[in-house]
Amino acid sequence: METKKANKNPTLSFFAIVLVIAVFMAIGTQLFKNRSTNLIGSKAPPIRIDEWITPQPPRQSDLNGQVYVLEFWATWCPPCLQSISHMIELADKYKDKAVPFIALSTDSSLEPVKKMVKDKGINYYVGMDNGLSEKYSVRGIPAAFIISRSGQIVWQGHPMSAGFETAIVNALNAPPPKPGTNTTQKSKGQSQDGGGN
Repeated sequence: METKKANKNPTLSFFAIVLVIAVFMAIGTQLFKNRSTNLIGSKAPPIRIDEWITPQPPRQSDLNGQVYVLEFWATWCPPCLQSISHMIELADKYKDKAVPFIALSTDSSLEPVKKMVKDKGINYYVGMDNGLSEKYSVRGIPAAFIISRSGQIVWQGHPMSAGFETAIVNALNAPPPKPGTNTTQKSKGQSQDGGGN
């Protein structure tokens, strides 16, 4: 009695495995995208922080009518640590344009944040997040937001994304809001960029 040998075609098996992996990656990417909330065009929640690491932090009234950058990060997060030098560079570049950079740490302890600010020579405002990340629907860090002069979120994503600096420039070049304009309406034509969420 002769037994049938299985038809082994390594090329076909390879392509089947690649196809299965591609399908799972596509599904995973879509699920990851759906986790983050697109806040572009929304009114930015006010910044109220109990503990600042850096001196002379801005008050919310100081930020009204200004473009500013808000980032959520942590000392234990490798991508956050990689973006610090980029944030330092941009904060320095836009300080003459009066663009405050504010980074709120999600660390549970103040000490590692103080050490990181000192060791890295961070030149922008750093404070401890006390729940603001929830109001910004942050699901992953680093997560950066650019707030327009009218108080609307005009960009959100990873601070190392290619569109980050362009969005700062666009926010600075945008015309000032008209008095009495409703800033809570969604803006059209703005896009979300990158990960971080």
